[in-house]
This record gives sequence, structure tokens and C-alpha cells, in this order.
Amino acid sequence: MSLYIRRTRDGRQTRYVLRESFWNGSCFAARDIVDLGGDPARHIVYVGGNGFYFSEAVEEAFARMGLKRNTEDLEQAFLLYLDPHIRRVIENFTMGRVGRSPSWNAEEAAHHQRFLHPFDKRRLHFLRCGRTDMGNLEGRTWKFLNVLCDKSRDEIEHVIEGMEKVLRPHEWRNYLFTALDLQKYFPNRCMKNHPAALDPEAVDAYFLKEICRLNQDALFFVGVEDHNPQILHAFLVKYVIMYFDHAFSPGSVWGRVFEDFVRYRSFSFRPAARQGLTEEEACACLGLQPKEYRAMSAQALARHYRKKAKKHHPDAGGDHETFIRLSQAYECLMRCKAQRH
Repeated sequence: MSLYIRRTRDGRQTRYVLRESFWNGSCFAARDIVDLGGDPARHIVYVGGNGFYFSEAVEEAFARMGLKRNTEDLEQAFLLYLDPHIRRVIENFTMGRVGRSPSWNAEEAAHHQRFLHPFDKRRLHFLRCGRTDMGNLEGRTWKFLNVLCDKSRDEIEHVIEGMEKVLRPHEWRNYLFTALDLQKYFPNRCMKNHPAALDPEAVDAYFLKEICRLNQDALFFVGVEDHNPQILHAFLVKYVIMYFDHAFSPGSVWGRVFEDFVRYRSFSFRPAARQGLTEEEACACLGLQPKEYRAMSAQALARHYRKKAKKHHPDAGGDHETFIRLSQAYECLMRCKAQRH
């Protein structure tokens, strides 16, 4: 039995539910133990010193379901909601166990990891390594994947949501581009691992195609009883929102484009001294008035850039120098916006 506290939405209210992952005879599924209301900490009763116990509602829920509760597992589930001092004490006494993946050998890990979905592997790889280029994740055993093993779909989403909190706004699109393996749609493009430099409308279309395909994937939703493949599940709705609410990272577009063109395209040019653009010059390059640019959100600027970039992209017959100049201007303006905020 694997216990965890899942945050849920009830209309406009946030509620928390103590759940467990369990083997139902054919797969791992999730079931509710007790509704904790809006604050799990209310179910922790302190008795002085470092002592505490859990409320009668929690104890009665286990008894009512005929489940034998493990004190250490319950403490781990409530760990984030404990008094900070007591939490540190517990972490010191459970070092090497709480919050860590199982210590299986390679053969055992391979046995448990065989049930993991490719989407989960790609998500965790990006969160662990931060790279769009994943190489081959299949057919190999990766220790960092053990944290997802022997869990229900609901608990896997719970674990990954906690890890996703480290993502910065500009990383969300790269994350989803990688997790959905959108690179496969650009096999012959030299910049297939640099989504900011690809045709934005094509990337958007492939994203929607893959998110819909995943929504109909029975293997991904194994153990989830209430899923209708014709309606996008809440597990995936958040990704559509995060994808269209953010832009691809502009931080190194210029450097990546320059390196890839030098490496993969054969053309001769006389390298010029690289000079930084002023805000006014960058605006002019993207066809914007400074006042118009300052009123734009980062998302609106990204959409404007993608429209321009599509027209001048070398893979679509555009001029490579113009495309590079557009990318440089976009990087400059995004940097200016970040500095202002």
C-alpha cells in the first residue's frame, strides 16, 4: 500500500484526499481513504515535544475499510503538513528512505519499470536532465524512474505534479514538446530538438494531435475507472493550458540557430562582428513601434515573433540572415521585458 495526499478541486474550493495505490489483481489503481477537507494539517494533533497523532477521522477511515495502517507510511504522506521542526526530526531519523526511490538492483528495476508509460519516462527525463534531446529511453534501466514504479496513474500524476513545480514559465513548452515526443514529426530538420526554431503552427498542430492521442491511450489510463476517451481528462487539460499560456524559451535562440546552421548547412558567408541590438532596433526588425511593444505581454510578443519567423524560416524558403536577425531581435526584446519585471 502506498499512501499519499492528493489535492483536488471542488468547484472553486481546494480539497485534499488521503489516497492509496493498491494492486487490484491486474494493475495498480487508486482509492480514497478519507477526505481531509481544505487543510490536511487539521488532522494532526500535537501532544507536546515532538509527539503527535492523527485525528479520529483518519483512524476510523482505515478501520471502516478494514485496512491496516502503517504509521511510518502515514507520517510520510503527511510530512509536508507537519510542523517544520517535527518534520526535520522525522527526516533525520528516516534518512535514506523517505522520499527516495526504491533501492532495487538492475534486474529488479527492469522488472518494475516495464509497466511505465513512455510519456511518464519522457516527462521524468526532462525534469531530471532538462534536455530536449533524450536519446533512447526504451530498452534500458534508469534509476531515476524507480520513483514512479508500483504506483497508480493518480499517484504518478501526484508525484510528477510535485516535480513540475520547479519548471520556470519559459520551460513549459520545451517540457511538453519533449514529453510528447514531437521531435518525431521533424526527422530531417536540423533543428528538430530546438522547438523555438521550428514552424510554430506545425508544432501547435502536432501538440494537439498527440495530446488527443494520449487521451485515447488505454495503457496510459489503466486503472482509471472514470475516463471517457472522448473528453480530455483533467490530467491532460492542465497541459493544454500551460502550453498555450507560455512561449518557447527565447534565452538561447540566437546561439542555437547559429550553431545548427553552421553545422548542418553549407553556405559561405563573411562573419561579421556581433553587435547587440538596441530596443528600438529590435522593434524595427520585428515591425513594431516601441510603444506597441511595451504594451505587449510576453505571450503576445512570442506569437508576433512566430508569425514573422514562419515567413522567413529557411526550411520554408526564407532568407537565413533575415531569420537569424529576427531571432536576435526577439531575444533582445524578451530580455528587456524580463529586466523590467
